[in-house]
Amino acid sequence: MKPVVTWVVLANTRSAKVLEHRGPGKGLAELHQQTWAAPEAGVPQDSAGVGHSIAGPGRAAVDQTDPQDVVDAKFAKIIIHDLSKALSAKRFDRLILIAGPHMLGLLRSYTGNALHGAIVGELPKDLSNQPMDAVESHLGDLIAV
Repeated sequence: MKPVVTWVVLANTRSAKVLEHRGPGKGLAELHQQTWAAPEAGVPQDSAGVGHSIAGPGRAAVDQTDPQDVVDAKFAKIIIHDLSKALSAKRFDRLILIAGPHMLGLLRSYTGNALHGAIVGELPKDLSNQPMDAVESHLGDLIAV
């Protein structure tokens, strides 16, 4: 009988990795080939400007997009794309997302229906730099490690 494979994604806005769980009592194993590193955010080239209205008296400010927000969103989209491909290839059956609230929100926003159906739990905490036993202790309510 094939074991139910659960991938645990530990992510923050700079890096992400996958831990694999193959059943109760087997613990977690890091998948070294399944890691991501975010690209560096560029420095804005110009400052936001203020324009004059052609419709009459008044001025309108132009908002500047934070380059870090753009990079964070692109990074989340890459992670979700790769996870969707891995699910389609049947590399895992279930998924648990563990990330800080900001990154978890980004990951959720790009999750499609197929991947959403595989998610069995989420933890809004950044555990990406924690030792394996600390991560396992947080998973007690979601899976039997």
